[in-house]
Amino acid sequence: MNKTFTPFNSFAVSVFTASIAIGALAYAYQPDFGGMPSSNDQIAPAYNAVAAMQFNTANSGTAVVRLDGFTLDVSFDFERIDDSYGVPGSEFTNAEITNLSVDKVMDTSGYPIRDFTDFNDHLSINQMLVAHMLQYKLLEAA
Repeated sequence: MNKTFTPFNSFAVSVFTASIAIGALAYAYQPDFGGMPSSNDQIAPAYNAVAAMQFNTANSGTAVVRLDGFTLDVSFDFERIDDSYGVPGSEFTNAEITNLSVDKVMDTSGYPIRDFTDFNDHLSINQMLVAHMLQYKLLEAA
């Protein structure tokens, strides 16, 4: 009473077993597609700006910088650099901040707090100061 399996029967049994296994796994794993609130709703955009700037000498000045709701009084030294866009007639005066010091930090209520700025904040402040000088053409005027 030896029975031999035909290839069709072996294939049918394998497909049936695989479909049962995949069905059991799909039934066991019930993904939750909703119910989780988006974390982007609670994030406010960053607000960084130069509120005021004043030159004390030809190469130094002070500024008031708004950094994510905090007000920073900073003093800085800069160096004027002759620059151009590579096209004749596009020459302008650029600046590079050589020294930046945060003198005072205040919160939204106006109370002084300790300095929390790091290297990345200083780079951002330097770029904002130079952009403010270029936007309002302060380097050519002074």
